[in-house]
Amino acid sequence: MSTAATQQRPPQQIMHPRWLGALQPNRLSAARSFVAKMVREQWDIQLVSTEVDGQGNGTMVYRLDTPGGIMSFVAFVSEPRSVNRTSRIIGSSWDMLGSLMDGEPDPARIEQNRRELPKLYAGRAPEGTLTWFRANQSVRLFEHVRERLAAGRQPETELVAEVGYLMRNTGLDGNGTFGTRDFRELGPDHPLSAPYHAQMLSAYLMRELSIDLVQHLAKLDHEGAATLSPAIRRGIAIGNGSALGLVLFAFNRPHLIGTLIGQYEMALAHALDLPLTIDDPAWERLETLVNRSILYRQQDVGRYVTLPNGPQISSDLRSVKRLIDAARTSGAPRSLRVLEESMNGMFLPETIETIHAILLELDPEATDSFLLADAVDESLLADGAQTIDALRLDIQEHFDWALELQLADDHEANRVWYKSRDSEEPRCGPAGEVPEGTVDLAFDIPREIQRLLGRIDRDSRFKTVGALLVADPTLEQTVAHVQNLAELPYAIPRMDIKDDYLVPVHLIHLLNGFAFGLDKTVDRLERILRGVIFDGAPYRDELAGPEAADWYWAPHHDTYALPVIEAIQWSEK
Repeated sequence: MSTAATQQRPPQQIMHPRWLGALQPNRLSAARSFVAKMVREQWDIQLVSTEVDGQGNGTMVYRLDTPGGIMSFVAFVSEPRSVNRTSRIIGSSWDMLGSLMDGEPDPARIEQNRRELPKLYAGRAPEGTLTWFRANQSVRLFEHVRERLAAGRQPETELVAEVGYLMRNTGLDGNGTFGTRDFRELGPDHPLSAPYHAQMLSAYLMRELSIDLVQHLAKLDHEGAATLSPAIRRGIAIGNGSALGLVLFAFNRPHLIGTLIGQYEMALAHALDLPLTIDDPAWERLETLVNRSILYRQQDVGRYVTLPNGPQISSDLRSVKRLIDAARTSGAPRSLRVLEESMNGMFLPETIETIHAILLELDPEATDSFLLADAVDESLLADGAQTIDALRLDIQEHFDWALELQLADDHEANRVWYKSRDSEEPRCGPAGEVPEGTVDLAFDIPREIQRLLGRIDRDSRFKTVGALLVADPTLEQTVAHVQNLAELPYAIPRMDIKDDYLVPVHLIHLLNGFAFGLDKTVDRLERILRGVIFDGAPYRDELAGPEAADWYWAPHHDTYALPVIEAIQWSEK
């Protein structure tokens, strides 16, 4: 099938924060593409050493053999302690500290990690380190699973489904931090050259370790302990929580955001233009995945607040299924764009984006051609040689939305973005509640572009950008955005970051769900998102199995029967 992409959706639709927050995990998301790579290349991951006592203190070492080279993972596990134990970055007590490294797990680097990891910000990673990360056990689930296995029984499936993980990621650092390797210099032949694959492997190994650790401790408790059944084990993911830092990330990384969404939109445009006849096997694939997603969302027991819950999306998907069935039985070839048009305005954005994620599976080879293989060039440098007339034209043609966006009035545009002095955590709040002189970390793009255009319209002395910036250096960042992002229509969220009534959780979900591939992302307080990574993904001993590549949105049990779908007649209306 051709990979040529045609009509893409207008940025004014996609870049609205509500729609950005509805974009779903899909084949191009980091978690999905990473697992696909492991399965395709048949990675061999071995637990080579477990030296952990009955209290849960010790060391575990893994070795990874990939076509791109050997990597190793060392983890230092500890008995959970209540002092300074928190999921926030201000914590200083963790249940697991880990290091992912290039090369063999040699004793010298293991010991250096043992010394340096507990220091965290004052520590120094050994040469060849890719990431440092840390995690805590689930207070509710870990001990329950350990006790059940030690007694020769399986854990309660309801509790496993409710919690979803044995360990939760509480921090992951790399890309030059603490002396780790800069991802930009890994090169195309490195097994983790694709964006965020190093982070995904780290999370994947946290999940592997959580299972190995709980089964090891159960066996220490009782020699005849059971091991987790394959079905229950598949339902255990790795937990993750994110908050306001990802909002600033979305604005500070416009090249990355614009490229990720742009690639997704091209892949979707290709899928929507697939000409499916009534007997095309793609219909069977589409029906299978829609049925699967209906059950998966129905089983999501998360208590959502701002974002729609699983059963709401499941109900919507049942209605979409009727449209799909009718389209297939109409007897004539028709583009999936007809289905697309019938969904618009009728269903939740999350429902529509779930269908879009499924459509990307109908021509997987073509979809995979839109994957990012290397790091994105994110340079934002102003070009002083550009003429003022050319700069004005770029603003009018590519940033007209910034001139037309409805911004909050001055008395409702008081939100300040800053870092906590004590914890360095990103926060936001009313300007009147933060200390005088607090640096606002947000780049207010719409207002700054309006200020830039106003300046060049008022003052005709400047013929080049360089002359303008000499007179007013404060415009440099805005000029650089206009010049470098003019050809990236999906780079900047079209929203007022100063608005007192902004709902941050939509942008947090854009990164966590759409870009990274987390699922079951439950929101709190409109600014916190907690979800799971690799829910249903194959474990290391399953990577060669027949179903390893087809793991996503797999229902954990089949107690929810699909409803009988009433037949409807397809019409152009």
